[in-house]
Amino acid sequence: MNGKSKTVEKTLKIIEYLLKSNNPRGISQISRNLNINKSTVQRIINTLNNENYLFKDPDNKKYKLGFKFLEISKTILSGIDLRKIAHPYLKELRDKTVETVHLMILDDSMGVYIDSLESPQRTRVVSSIGTRDDLHFSAVGKTILAYLSDKEIEKIVRARGLKRMTPKTITNVYTLKEELKIIRDRGYSIDDEEGEVGTRCIGAPIFNHKGKVVASVSIAAPCHRLTEEKLNTFLPLLFQTTTKISVELGYSSQ
Repeated sequence: MNGKSKTVEKTLKIIEYLLKSNNPRGISQISRNLNINKSTVQRIINTLNNENYLFKDPDNKKYKLGFKFLEISKTILSGIDLRKIAHPYLKELRDKTVETVHLMILDDSMGVYIDSLESPQRTRVVSSIGTRDDLHFSAVGKTILAYLSDKEIEKIVRARGLKRMTPKTITNVYTLKEELKIIRDRGYSIDDEEGEVGTRCIGAPIFNHKGKVVASVSIAAPCHRLTEEKLNTFLPLLFQTTTKISVELGYSSQ
C-alpha cells in the first residue's frame, strides 16, 4: 500500500470514529484510540476542517463531523428508491393526522431517519433527515427490531447497549424481547415517552417483495394529543400507509 492509500485509509478511520462518537473528540484522544501518529491525525483533521467536513468546538478545541457530511447524506438519501416511493404516502399521512411522520431504515446496528415530515402545529415533534438513533426506545426503531432474528437483536444490543433515555426506556434485554414479541403479534409498536418525556409515537413496518421488513413508519406527537382515543383513530391510517408503500415495493401478503 502506497503513502496516499495509507493516508486515505487513516482518514476514513478518523471519519468513522467521529461518526460513531456521541461527543466531540480531541486530537490526542483520536490518536490514542485509533493508534495513529498524533502529527498524522493533526494533519488529516486540519484538512477536513478546512474543507468544512469537520466542526471545531471553539471552547474545548475538539472536533465532530461537519455540515458537509449532512449535504452528502441528503444527496445520497434523495437517491434512495424507498424514500421516493414512500414520500407521497407519508405526506398524505401527515396531512390526515396533522402530526409528525417519520421513515426509518436500519444501518449498521442503528436506525437512520431517511424522511421526516413535521406537523404544522406549533407544538410538535421535530427530527432531522439523516439522524442516527439507537433502536430500542422509539416506535420506528422497535418496529425494525421486532422483525429481526434473535441473533441479530442480540448483536445490536451487544454493539449499542440499551441506553436509558427517560425513566420509561426499556433497558433490560429480556423485557425488550417480550416487548418485541408483542409488537410482532399486533403488528405495530408504541413509544410511550421512552425516547423523550412528553412524546408518544406509534410505528408499523414496511415489507419488501421478499416479505422482509426494510423500514418503518411512525406518527409522533405530544402525549396530550396522542391519546388512546386518537391512537385508535390513527392506527388504520398508519396501516394504510405502510401497506401502500409495501405493495409499491412488491410485497404481497398472499
